[in-house]
Amino acid sequence: MKFLTFIVSLLLTSQAFAHTDHALGDGALHTLYHIVFWGLFAMVIIKAGLYLKNKQAQKKQK
Repeated sequence: MKFLTFIVSLLLTSQAFAHTDHALGDGALHTLYHIVFWGLFAMVIIKAGLYLKNKQAQKKQK
């Protein structure tokens, strides 16, 4: 549980670590990188939620 709390706190506070990216710069490419990253993050969270929901539904059927 401590590990899960640590991971969630890192994800939720990552915005506090404002940075400049020397490879991507501060322009549109950097913004696109963040959009893709957070989009993938949201997809993983949604997929995990659907997986857990399906798993619970299968448990109830047994």
